[in-house]
Amino acid sequence: MTDIEGARSPKGGIVPGIQYLRGFAAILVVIWHVNWLVSLPPSYGISPFALAETGLFGVAIFFVISGFIITIVSFGPIRATRTEFFVRRFVRIIPFMWVCVIGYNLLSMAGTARIDLLPGLRAMALWPIGELRPHVVWTLRHEFIFYILFALTMLRPRPLSYVLAAWFVAPLAWYAASRLLAWPELLQPESSSLALATVVGYGNIMMPNLQFGMGFVLGLLWLKAHPIVQNRFPAAFLLTLAATILATALVGATLSEDNGLRALWWTLFATLVVWLGIVSTEAPGPWHSLGMLLGNASYSIYLTHAATAVVLIQISARLHNPLPSALFVMMSVIVSILAGILIHWYIEQPLIAWCRRLGRRRSVVA
Repeated sequence: MTDIEGARSPKGGIVPGIQYLRGFAAILVVIWHVNWLVSLPPSYGISPFALAETGLFGVAIFFVISGFIITIVSFGPIRATRTEFFVRRFVRIIPFMWVCVIGYNLLSMAGTARIDLLPGLRAMALWPIGELRPHVVWTLRHEFIFYILFALTMLRPRPLSYVLAAWFVAPLAWYAASRLLAWPELLQPESSSLALATVVGYGNIMMPNLQFGMGFVLGLLWLKAHPIVQNRFPAAFLLTLAATILATALVGATLSEDNGLRALWWTLFATLVVWLGIVSTEAPGPWHSLGMLLGNASYSIYLTHAATAVVLIQISARLHNPLPSALFVMMSVIVSILAGILIHWYIEQPLIAWCRRLGRRRSVVA
């Protein structure tokens, strides 16, 4: 999913639990998407596992992490300017996203023999409304809305923290207004102008602003060295993995039909999981190496897993789905993760390095 420059603190070094959680959150999304995709033609026609909305909870974890990291890297000892902030976000996120969007749409055209450019172009531009292809790019829409508002309100001589705080809680007011005023179009807008306002003020059923806000709060506590975010637990890899699994199971088992309660529940559990990541430490070793690998590759895994899964489904369908559906899902999840790691090593990392070198050369010439 979204990349946030790794879980690097302003004090130097890595917050290992946060880095691990980035990988775990991406894997939650992969598991959910693959399990759902096999329920569609030409695959098995049914999902083998009842996973509720596992993928969305993984995204909620990502959003809390994003709020935390953006806060601590922007307000560290050396404060970023708006230009530096946006250049870093652009280089780290956009070029690789463009490669993935183009690749996914070329695969789609080859598989369907249809050309539908508009969803792909919207994805390339992170257009705030309308269908996207691949759909997973929707999370980056909300990420960039957060980045823009964060930069406009906080990266200035006199931060407008109250404006950003109002945006964090705006989904609750938006949702309450739709219920109290009996105005369902606030949540399912038909006009483009209201759709844009809804994306910014409400987000979607996840109410992502709430998760960015909780990450922001955790980041401020971290910068102030508050005791609540000080290291206290060892074995960060196993602890955060267990917490992610337990929280995902609880969220799925207690899923509310009320979108407001659902979003609050997601936000609460995602915040608790991220807090555990912040306060946990890990000694060097195989768990740490695995966690760092998954965290580093999480953006690649998130953006490329759907394409990998679709290719595997097409191959399986041509062979008349020889494997049991549960085994196929597990195999596809593993292959999608491994493919994402390889793409991270051989495409994402070299592309980012090239963009940074290009930026340095241009700054020297200028």
